[in-house]
Amino acid sequence: MKSRSVRTVGFFVSAALVLQGFAALVSGCGRRTEQPLPAVQADLVVCTDLEPAVYEPVVKEFEERTGLTVEVQAGTSEEVRGWFAQKQTERSRDGSRRAAQPEEWDLAFGVSTELLDEYKALWLPCESSAIEMLDSRYVSPDHAWTGFSVLPLVIMYNTNVVTYRELPVGWESLLEPRWQGRVAFADPEQSDVSALALAAAMLSSQSGEDYMERLAENLNREVLKTVEQGNEGILDGRYSVGVTTEAAAQTLRSGGADVDYIYPEEGTAAVLDGTAVRAGSSHEGAAREFLDFTVSRDAQKIMSVSQNRRSVRMDAATEKGLDPMEKLPLLEADQDTFSEAKQRAKALWQQATGKEGGA
Repeated sequence: MKSRSVRTVGFFVSAALVLQGFAALVSGCGRRTEQPLPAVQADLVVCTDLEPAVYEPVVKEFEERTGLTVEVQAGTSEEVRGWFAQKQTERSRDGSRRAAQPEEWDLAFGVSTELLDEYKALWLPCESSAIEMLDSRYVSPDHAWTGFSVLPLVIMYNTNVVTYRELPVGWESLLEPRWQGRVAFADPEQSDVSALALAAAMLSSQSGEDYMERLAENLNREVLKTVEQGNEGILDGRYSVGVTTEAAAQTLRSGGADVDYIYPEEGTAAVLDGTAVRAGSSHEGAAREFLDFTVSRDAQKIMSVSQNRRSVRMDAATEKGLDPMEKLPLLEADQDTFSEAKQRAKALWQQATGKEGGA
């Protein structure tokens, strides 16, 4: 019995090996006939912190017109800042990349020009072929970057919640006791819109540097992660008023949402985003071509019609529902003044929220 048992086991083992070999042969043949096609290498890699609704139509139109393939590396503003910082480190000394670092992006698209200036050493000076049609305020003097769109800041409110007599008129309106805990405001440490709003309020409102403490108190020292969360909160009535961009507010209003907005009477500011080609890009020609396309009449039209973002071209007509730029109560301050004011406002905000000296 013992020897028979061994022979039986041996037979089954041998049979199993034969079957396995046959299966391997069959599956091997299957793999050879069903091999995945090799990945297509992109002709251009773009990094951006824009929302897909903004960058996708522009990228798609560029691809259709040029036949080039574009890969988009999208992230938050803080992630993009990290990518810039990593690339700057690589330029100065060898170092290992973080796992989340995009391998080799060629240009930054739709990124705050203040951030682009902060990492100016990364960019290859590129003068757009459309330079004569661009507003000089929206082009870097040394052509390190070219503006893409302009986003004035506004105060948006829910028309079902805020009565006619309660309508906000400016930055000071956000400090009114009746709105305590009802103001939508994103964390200025994470949102450039909120940081710029604090700077504009500090520079123009009667509260001055006390504005940060007073606003933090009216917010119950609670902020949102993003401006988009604030927009959603105002839309569904969780908040009554809040700070956002003209583009977001106008898109909601024109879409039939129960919201409206005002430009702060004390004076407002505008976020300018832009495009810059990375020095050392392996696709420099395609990157320059993409930069030119972003400020073409067609690309600017796509962006302004679909997203209500202001064009950087002098020959662009103001979209229906928007006031001409020259009629907006924009503060007369240059980017350096706003940059300094933002840093001061953020420091005061940290004090007001008890984050001073924190991580």
